Amino acid sequence: MTRSMLLLPLLFACNEPDDGGASQPGLQDTGSGEDEDDVRQGPDYSGGSCPSLEDGTQEFATGDTSYDVEIVLPPEPEGAPVLFAWHWLGGNATQVIRYLDLDELAADENVIIVAPRSDDSAYEWHFAEGPEGNPDLLLFEDLLSCLWQQFDVDLDRIHATGMSAGGLWSSYLTVHEADWLASTAPLSGGSDSYSYTTAASPIPVLLTWGGSNDLYGSYSFEDASLYLSEALREDGHFVVECVHDDGHSLPPWGISYVWEFFEAHPRGVDPEPWSGGLPSDYPSGCRIP
Repeated sequence: MTRSMLLLPLLFACNEPDDGGASQPGLQDTGSGEDEDDVRQGPDYSGGSCPSLEDGTQEFATGDTSYDVEIVLPPEPEGAPVLFAWHWLGGNATQVIRYLDLDELAADENVIIVAPRSDDSAYEWHFAEGPEGNPDLLLFEDLLSCLWQQFDVDLDRIHATGMSAGGLWSSYLTVHEADWLASTAPLSGGSDSYSYTTAASPIPVLLTWGGSNDLYGSYSFEDASLYLSEALREDGHFVVECVHDDGHSLPPWGISYVWEFFEAHPRGVDPEPWSGGLPSDYPSGCRIP
């Protein structure tokens, strides 16, 4: 089977209402040496001097292109955690913020929300390509760099989620940006033997999908999520699986459970706080495999 045949079924969209060649991004020294005075540093911005990041939508230059990025700032952005949210095929940043109630999350939990709009590539995000010169990897690192420079964001609490195409991109980030991400929560994402690679370090991952009916054409997000779950666990990641019955759609529980997972899983958390079982208020469709 050719690569194009493998990718063809990935033309999908979230079942929600519709309103209306950079160089390879490299991970920088984290400053985590033995000297107790070492301070973890963010990545370098590829564009030289970072633009000022404001609440609302703005154009953000990265590499050889620019993206529209919607940012929701909390009451106290200085030192805050960051949640990157990636939209689905045919969607946009405003929709992913609205349907996931991320503006409320920003206010209630004092977290910075960052929702880029894709560059209109075939599958929205470049998860069908390798990391070499991947513009969306550079976008992630450049945004993180400027957030860190402007707000001194908490580099131990950088998280990512997304639905459908955004879920596949969150899955891709999980294995390619584990040095920066504390934990991730792909919604109807996943991977396969072509796209999976061993991450630089294990991070906790929450996988959610809509059961056996989570399909687009012949593409099964259940199969992709189960593949990713097994591969991650074999590589030492802590994984939680949450399965609902609504097919290829956002989880019916909302995503407060996602933030609960993120809060419990900052970078390098040890011992694993949920090794003995999930919180009692967690959705009944969730399990530790």
